[in-house]
Amino acid sequence: MTRASIRTRYAGPTNTRGSRIIVTEDSWGDQRPRRVIVSWDHALNATQNHVAAAQAWLDTHNAGARVETPGLEFAHDCYFTWEME
Repeated sequence: MTRASIRTRYAGPTNTRGSRIIVTEDSWGDQRPRRVIVSWDHALNATQNHVAAAQAWLDTHNAGARVETPGLEFAHDCYFTWEME
């Protein structure tokens, strides 16, 4: 099944984990969305971190796809679509 978009969300540091980005797909019906958690890379800016996290999700769940930029930012989340190479 093709998904329309993936969402990236920043999660700040806790006492046991560093900053990270959580990437999930849009959910359909009673299906659990697949997700990937990517550590924050301090060498990148915020936009680059979100793009890199979205690409990590694609590499895991949709090999051969590349994230399309720019993404759409809404309510503290970023949304991305992708294209096949």
